[in-house]
Amino acid sequence: MTQVGFIMNNTFAINRAEAEKSFHDYTAAYDLDDAKVALKVEHTFRVAGLCDVISDSLGMTGYDKDLAWLLGMLHDIGRFEQVRRYHTFRDALSVNHAELSADILFREGLIKNFIKVEDDPAESDDYLLTEKAIRLHNVFQLPDDLTERELRFATILRDADKLDILRVNVETPRSTIYNVPDEIFLDSEITDEVYEAILQCQNLFRNMMKTPADLMLGHVSFVFGLVYPVSVRLMREQGYLETVLQFPSRNPRTRQRFAEIRRVVHDYMEKRLFGVLF
Repeated sequence: MTQVGFIMNNTFAINRAEAEKSFHDYTAAYDLDDAKVALKVEHTFRVAGLCDVISDSLGMTGYDKDLAWLLGMLHDIGRFEQVRRYHTFRDALSVNHAELSADILFREGLIKNFIKVEDDPAESDDYLLTEKAIRLHNVFQLPDDLTERELRFATILRDADKLDILRVNVETPRSTIYNVPDEIFLDSEITDEVYEAILQCQNLFRNMMKTPADLMLGHVSFVFGLVYPVSVRLMREQGYLETVLQFPSRNPRTRQRFAEIRRVVHDYMEKRLFGVLF
């Protein structure tokens, strides 16, 4: 029922069908035959769907569930312009895609194509929540000054995004994602700093990752940042993390390190799923 008609809260209203149409209208201006553009279109809808699953697990219904879904639809809107300008998804080589997404939506006004606004949208707490969730979805750690509601929606989006990024890593050629030939990946080393951080079940800072194998492990480390139990369960059930962990490196030292990383990640997930951690 939430997908038919406008779901209203304060001055902010959401219509899923209209939001999807606005998304397709916006992306039509880009080259949909470009593998990177097509990848992000699919990623958007999958993240929105995962936001639905996670919000369901938290007992959300109606407007709140639609808001979580909308965050998934909007979170990477800046990726299309990033690819057009820089031909890469690597923020370090181009622009912070989360900041760009928020700027396009809230500074350039694109958000008005996705929601119904009766009054000044800035007076709506959820308008501000939406901007924060999108702007912060790729930060290493969320700030401490978020409200409980802002934190809830931001973490739903971040969990959903992490889950689908692993799918992208498995289903998409590495050269498309990282702009690095596969031959280089196969021979790549894992740096000591990254290896030790993974063994300590830590998320990886971007500036820690120096090699292609490090970049891949940056995505593996997403499991350590998942907030909700359903997200950990989904990550295991989907199997994408395991596929990444089985990376067929030609580098003997990298293969040895991946074996130990698999053991650590498997142990961590078991403890999360069966309540030993947290």
